[in-house]
Amino acid sequence: MPFQSNRSRLTAYASVLTIGAALIAGPTLASEVTVARGVDADSLDPHRASTTQSLQVTSMIFDTLLTMAADGSIHPGLSNGYEASEDGLVYSFPIRDAVKCQDGSTFDAAAAKTSFDRAIAPGTLNPNLSAWGPVASTSVDGNKFVVTLSEPYGPFASFLTSIQAGFVCPASFSGAEFKPIGTGPFKLESWVRNDAIVLTANDDYVNVHPLVENPGRPYLDKVTLRVIPEAVARMAALRSGEVDIVEPSLEEAADLKEDANFKVYAAEYSGQQVLAAFTWRVPPLDNPDIRRAIGMAMNKDAYANIAYEGLVVPSNCTVAPNLFAVDQALCAEWGVKYDVDAARAAMEAAGYSASNPLKVNLQVHKLPGFDQMHQIMQQDLAEIHVQADIQTREVAAFFDFMTQENLKTDISPTVWTMGMSGVDPDYMYFLWKQPGFVSMGINDELDAMLTEQRKLTGEARVAKIQEAEKYLLTNGYAIPLISPGWNWLMASSAKVDGFKLGHMVSLIFNDTKVSE
Repeated sequence: MPFQSNRSRLTAYASVLTIGAALIAGPTLASEVTVARGVDADSLDPHRASTTQSLQVTSMIFDTLLTMAADGSIHPGLSNGYEASEDGLVYSFPIRDAVKCQDGSTFDAAAAKTSFDRAIAPGTLNPNLSAWGPVASTSVDGNKFVVTLSEPYGPFASFLTSIQAGFVCPASFSGAEFKPIGTGPFKLESWVRNDAIVLTANDDYVNVHPLVENPGRPYLDKVTLRVIPEAVARMAALRSGEVDIVEPSLEEAADLKEDANFKVYAAEYSGQQVLAAFTWRVPPLDNPDIRRAIGMAMNKDAYANIAYEGLVVPSNCTVAPNLFAVDQALCAEWGVKYDVDAARAAMEAAGYSASNPLKVNLQVHKLPGFDQMHQIMQQDLAEIHVQADIQTREVAAFFDFMTQENLKTDISPTVWTMGMSGVDPDYMYFLWKQPGFVSMGINDELDAMLTEQRKLTGEARVAKIQEAEKYLLTNGYAIPLISPGWNWLMASSAKVDGFKLGHMVSLIFNDTKVSE
């Protein structure tokens, strides 16, 4: 063996230690992440923002009074929970101790009142004002923020978990211009409109959100949200490593999920739901047996697995999964099951046949996955002697058109599809309480159920919500199809770990780590 000096042996030993330490330490983690989105925010004021893209950003800057778990249950946020009076009119929110605003000031009950009052003030022009409920007054009682309602409003607590209900610190609007100062995990560093929003970690952040594991400051130092309008350019940036996370098209997401170098995220907790509905005032769709027969022919599994590439799941309820009071098993009992033979028999009993099909319009609007879903649906209906003519419109024109069509009785019978999202089943009230969204309102009987559920809490509200769902499903007014729905997908490099899409498509970076 060659002679080796003590110095050489020490040097070699030190080298081994260095290599070992590197192996133990694991991969180097990046301190920032870059997200490419198709459009910019329209505002960073949560009380004035009108788009999901805006609220995705504000939800990282501003916390909510309450939070929502994966199962739809309500948990603490800025408040340590809440207490409601027996009559459902007074809500008391004990504010957590030592919550700091991003400017170093304390967020207390007085700050909560100031933010809430601004959110509901007419001069704020809050696009989500009605969702805050019938507020009579607000007050402060020690460390408690108290809201008094003029009438019971069951969805109140759920709404206070939503990205539409961010609480701002008083310094945000103390001057002439709004400055985004909140208590959330990230704070605003810069915003160049239609270019990039840069957020940096809030060192003082303490987490209580049940969807987040990290108890404190985000692992990342910085999140940059870049605007890259062209989908092709976004994908090129992801593949080249220029960005870490993108909004992909449905087709691109389908390709990426098969590639081990990437991850695809569906909006599991978005509250999104796709439904089929009818111009039920028009014969023969005024017959619930015909509506249910059409529903029985709709192959939801094919829509989910073929049209949406397995990125969504079939749904049984008129409300999306993972929300309060939703029971997919019960809805499956009340609604229709896929059964082409039974559906065909029902149509033949009503006088329809291959030579005498029921001719309907299939009114749809443009969204990712919708085209192929409706083509499959058209074939499904043909199997039961229903000849469907697909008519496609842009989104805004479609809803304007259906607002008129749903009131008519002298038009061709129409089957149509739509999507809805929210954090509470109360969106059934928005959809079906007369006159209803795009004139979907049905009758006084259903109105009474939808109105009553708003006045209830707990198990009593669960029972009333499910009563309304049962009514819609057993009468075939709605055919639930798939969830989470349409175009809220994200894709990332496989180096990204811990990123989540939360309720209403919020972007959760608290647990995110990125390997170099």
